[in-house]
Amino acid sequence: MGGYFNIAGRKVPTHYLVLGVLAGYGLVFKAAVPSTDKTKAPPIKASSDEESKYIQEFLRSVEAEEQNTKH
Repeated sequence: MGGYFNIAGRKVPTHYLVLGVLAGYGLVFKAAVPSTDKTKAPPIKASSDEESKYIQEFLRSVEAEEQNTKH
């Protein structure tokens, strides 16, 4: 394939080193990016209190309908 590096008295193929570096970058990136809560609903921006109540009631009815169709 390619060359070898002598690390701690053993021959290590270069493609193993490349895979290790890429995996390390992936783990560092995963640890650095905060996870977000996907279950949290976005805020409702309504112009009036009546409109926000209507939207919330509509969402509840749709969720109830979805649960009925799943079972």
